[in-house]
Amino acid sequence: MYQRILNITIVSNQSELFQQLENIQPLEQFTHSINQCETLSRESAISSDIIILESSSSSGEIIEAHRNKQPLGILIVCLEKDQLSLLTEIYDLIDYLLITPIDQSRLKNIFNKAVTIIKDREDARLTNNYLDALINSLPDLIWFKDKRGAHLKVNDSFCATVNKTHDQIEGRGHYYIWDIEPDDYSQGEYICLESEEIVLDQKKLCLFDETVKCGDQLRKFKTYKAPIFDSDNKIIGTVGCAHDVTDLKNLMIELNILIECLPFAIMVTDREKVITSTNQKFINLFQLQEQTIIGKQITSFLDKSGTFTRSKRWLLEHSEEGILLLSKDKILKIHDEELLDTFGTLVGHIYLFLDITLEYHDKNKLLLDANTDYLTKLNNRRRLQDFMRKTPCGPSTALLLADLDNFKEVNDEFGHDEGDKILVAFSNLLQITFPIENLFRLGGDEFAIVIPAAQSTEEVTRYAEKLLKGFNNYIIKKFPHTNISISIGIALNVHNKNDFGQLFKQADIALYDSKKCGKSTFRFWSYPEENVH
Repeated sequence: MYQRILNITIVSNQSELFQQLENIQPLEQFTHSINQCETLSRESAISSDIIILESSSSSGEIIEAHRNKQPLGILIVCLEKDQLSLLTEIYDLIDYLLITPIDQSRLKNIFNKAVTIIKDREDARLTNNYLDALINSLPDLIWFKDKRGAHLKVNDSFCATVNKTHDQIEGRGHYYIWDIEPDDYSQGEYICLESEEIVLDQKKLCLFDETVKCGDQLRKFKTYKAPIFDSDNKIIGTVGCAHDVTDLKNLMIELNILIECLPFAIMVTDREKVITSTNQKFINLFQLQEQTIIGKQITSFLDKSGTFTRSKRWLLEHSEEGILLLSKDKILKIHDEELLDTFGTLVGHIYLFLDITLEYHDKNKLLLDANTDYLTKLNNRRRLQDFMRKTPCGPSTALLLADLDNFKEVNDEFGHDEGDKILVAFSNLLQITFPIENLFRLGGDEFAIVIPAAQSTEEVTRYAEKLLKGFNNYIIKKFPHTNISISIGIALNVHNKNDFGQLFKQADIALYDSKKCGKSTFRFWSYPEENVH
């Protein structure tokens, strides 16, 4: 909102009027600056919003004050009853008349009327500034016309298009502004007269595709036109907004040639995601008929579930890399590129379907190698650390650390190949007993098992006993020449601390206790009374 200082000049040799004005409360957004002088100078008149003449003794002073005041300034004259004859020929120069002695309520009433007039002017000027700022910030052509077709206001884009100034345009008709030749004008060529008549007749917003002649060029416009009504609901003119689509139509011709030459599938849509064109590679790849998808939303390319293409050959997947389409032997990445017109306005999208099959598989293999133990194919220590960082440690989470006893002696006596066979055999046993995503080889002969939702201590005990029994029946019998065994340390998140790091330390302490107790057993960290097995 604006703030305005009203400059008020009182021409008087008395202080009473000054004091009366000081007691009048300013309107919102206004403050008063009151100055008093005995004679009115030209400079004071020009700088004043309101001039009050209290000591006028001749019509000449009133005429001089009117001549010198600013064009929108307000002149208030105070006269005694016997001076009213001064107004015979100059009454129209005065905005308001006060009869002295001046009544306070009358003064307040007249003064507030004067200020209200100034406020209305300021509001109108501000509204006009708002309108100018709005329409001049838009790249489309905007204009306002009266019913005769004269342009009352246009924006900067309109001026730039017709290569004329605001002064040259406003108040003029279409044929002059667009440099239409008399013959073309008389025939109604390229001047949009018919669309104006339609808007005035239908009395509603209408959309037109229009061809306009700009100099020696023809331009294509998408034009919105609407009627303007006065307070009596009578049409007094029209407002129009035209978007130049010439470059876009030319671009589409060039684009169609280009997309057919590119080595991958392409789909083009408008800004509402309605499919406007595809290349032949798109049709061949997805086994669709062009006429079944042109003119429809991009979602029509997918089945009703939104997870497959309509051909059912491609699965839709959202990943960190973006949107992917997966088939039996190909991986496609969908790249969305915005199409902008010469004004930088979004007019459509072009979708590129890029074959990333090799990159996708190579990346997944790298991730698998980085997070998987090469020998046992179990998750490695790095994967466990990532798991503990990303996965909440629930109140019923259990962690088992299993360590192969006397494994070093196996390597020393029978060689590392024999040791690797035992590790592989043990990892197979673990996979039979637990889901593979919960198994981790930490390095050497140490393994971790995560039970995310253990129902009770008894359930974890049964898992540990099953693992010991399986080790005795499977590993020891297969490698009887070794003195191999297994020790297990168990920690339960009984205090719900949501801390995998603490749980790991507790399981490690329990593993150490298990080894001290003679190996081939398991120990709980949390409940010493249960640690006899």
